[in-house]
Amino acid sequence: MVKVSVVMPVYNAEDYLEESIKGILNQSLKDFELICVDDGSVDNSLEILNKFAAKDKRIQVYHQENRGGGAARNVAIKHAKGECLYCMDADDIIDRHALKKLYKIVTEKELDFVIFQAMNYDDELDKYYHDRFYDMNELAEFVGERIFSYKDLGDYIFDMSVTPWCKMYNLDFVKRTGAQFAEGLIFHDNIFFWDMFFQAERIYFLKEFLYTRRRHITSSTGAGDRRYLNYITICNMIWDIFKKH
Repeated sequence: MVKVSVVMPVYNAEDYLEESIKGILNQSLKDFELICVDDGSVDNSLEILNKFAAKDKRIQVYHQENRGGGAARNVAIKHAKGECLYCMDADDIIDRHALKKLYKIVTEKELDFVIFQAMNYDDELDKYYHDRFYDMNELAEFVGERIFSYKDLGDYIFDMSVTPWCKMYNLDFVKRTGAQFAEGLIFHDNIFFWDMFFQAERIYFLKEFLYTRRRHITSSTGAGDRRYLNYITICNMIWDIFKKH
């Protein structure tokens, strides 16, 4: 069993994909697998993935017709065999020591998952900037060094980013919960997060910036197109999870 399974959905990411993959391959933790699912890209993304996979046996590449990032992540998780699970986007940047730090914390503290901070990067302006939603300073100050669950947080549950790339999960916990990413919808990570969050008993907040979220006009959440109407459906699904728990 490898220590960390890194899953990466890929869709038309040729401009940034090599940098993101190299960010994983250059990690100080070497015992990982990188599971990439090409979601029907029409650019050179699949060729780039296959090129890397041919050189490194830790990389697995799968291809599917375009079904969205949620479906791609679900496929990747089915193939994951690590102790821990980390979700990486194909256009973002990860700190070189992130996997080692996060794996150590999850395993030594016997966590369901660990949360950490992320920085934003504006690709057009070449500028780094903070965002309250990804800094999560209010939550960090409230929990301190404690291990917690949702029962300890009150309204602070709404000061937590739902994104999968600012967390590392115990993979057995993920599979026990049965949590899935919503398929065919933008903001699909909300469903995965809330379903697991309410079942988690051991969560820890690491007050370190280990991830850089790239903002560019072609990203799914940066485009601001008609897909945003899916948020109505996602909100209804979130309410269902809240009622379920």
